Amino acid sequence: MPISPADACDLDWEEFAEAVPGDPARLVERMREELRELEPVVSAATLATVAFRMRDEEGLVSALRALTEAIEELERRRAG
Repeated sequence: MPISPADACDLDWEEFAEAVPGDPARLVERMREELRELEPVVSAATLATVAFRMRDEEGLVSALRALTEAIEELERRRAG
């Protein structure tokens, strides 16, 4: 069950824990896997934001390409 960052605040933790009954370690591992999967997207988005704020056009283009690739990879993994 993928968790979007936008939904994390509204997540019913007890209900999520019931998806992995009796094994908090497994629950934590599933959440870590989800974060590892999102890390490239978050990193590229952060770089794009910094490049934009610094008015670094070349850096922004590069960061946006990286963000596009990270999102495409995330979609590929979730579809397959």
